[in-house]
Amino acid sequence: MRKLYIFNPDHDLALASDSDHFDAPLSAKVFARDFSALPLWYSAENAVHIVSSQCCRDAFNASVYTETVDQSWLQEQQKLFPQLKNSSLTTQLSESMEILPWGWNKTIRRYFEKKGASQLPSVEQLERLRTLQHRKLAIEATAFLQPLENPTLHLAKPASVLTSDEIENFVAVHPFAIFKAPWSGSGKGIVRSLGYLPENLLNRVKNIAIKQGSVIAEPLYTIIQDFAMEFSCKNGKTDFVGYSWFYTNEHGAYQGNLLASNEFIVNKLQEWISAEDLHAIQNALITFISEHIAPYYTGFVGVDMFIYKENGQIFVHPCVEFNLRMTMGVVARLFYDRFVEDGKTGSFSVDFFNNSEDLLADHTTQSSKTVHIINGRIQNGYLSLTPVTKDTHYRARVEITL
Repeated sequence: MRKLYIFNPDHDLALASDSDHFDAPLSAKVFARDFSALPLWYSAENAVHIVSSQCCRDAFNASVYTETVDQSWLQEQQKLFPQLKNSSLTTQLSESMEILPWGWNKTIRRYFEKKGASQLPSVEQLERLRTLQHRKLAIEATAFLQPLENPTLHLAKPASVLTSDEIENFVAVHPFAIFKAPWSGSGKGIVRSLGYLPENLLNRVKNIAIKQGSVIAEPLYTIIQDFAMEFSCKNGKTDFVGYSWFYTNEHGAYQGNLLASNEFIVNKLQEWISAEDLHAIQNALITFISEHIAPYYTGFVGVDMFIYKENGQIFVHPCVEFNLRMTMGVVARLFYDRFVEDGKTGSFSVDFFNNSEDLLADHTTQSSKTVHIINGRIQNGYLSLTPVTKDTHYRARVEITL
């Protein structure tokens, strides 16, 4: 069966809306257009269809999408990477295709249902999936992992689930705190209390609690490094995919990943946490995911974590959140494993340029760092994983430097 992939970056917002008529903001529509070919790099290797920008335009009902299919760009990538020889870009949907979006929600299901697609998840399945993506699951996992604590491993305590009436009391105890909407992602739905919570922010947090039923709260930690463990669920089983070492901006929005082997990342993490403790967390999460997620979900599961410092001691937050969808961390992990020479290191970044001409100029400049590829694996250089045109605002950029 042919597989059809679509990049729908509004997934987290659609999930929070819990509506099959969610209309993504313009920024998400432009992002979807510019990254419509991104699945090329994480999709299965055999006979894969990648949804083109025209199909994305129809899916999101947005005029920002162009009519062109980037066949010439794809052909260039296939010359560089023989692994992509069976991949293609398409605007057509076949009923027999297995559809694999960035993330499943009611909005994207409705789109494919209207297109006549079969083998879609049921509304009941999506409702269960949405329940699993409530942040309280991360709280349960953090509690599940507490017995792993030992003299060399200090773990964060589970976050709190608050009603709107409990928020001010929490701030009184924890003046430096972070509040998160139960359903949100990429830095959205997050409010920080930096010693106090002004009335406008207090009202915003209360509105989140009223609208989504609760708000998640925990102390504001001094983060040293973000990372993640990536897993895959299939046929009720859970497998470990690898590590993700990633970067965020001051608002918590994703910026990019270190491209490196799993061994390299583990060695870097051992500055703060032993390989044995990492392995113990990994095994415990496999058990938790196998019990709570794998019976109801097929796909990737990203578990975000971070290292932080408190009272002179190093701590690990072992489960900041679960991502039951494709993630940029998984993209970076799979891209490195499939397309980069083992032992090399570099970066995977998501860039945004307000002025598309500036992006095109930067792309032209960066392209002078000629990419060197041997047997389908990058040795060094710059590569854009998405087409860059005069209308492009977003770019997936890879640079291999060592």
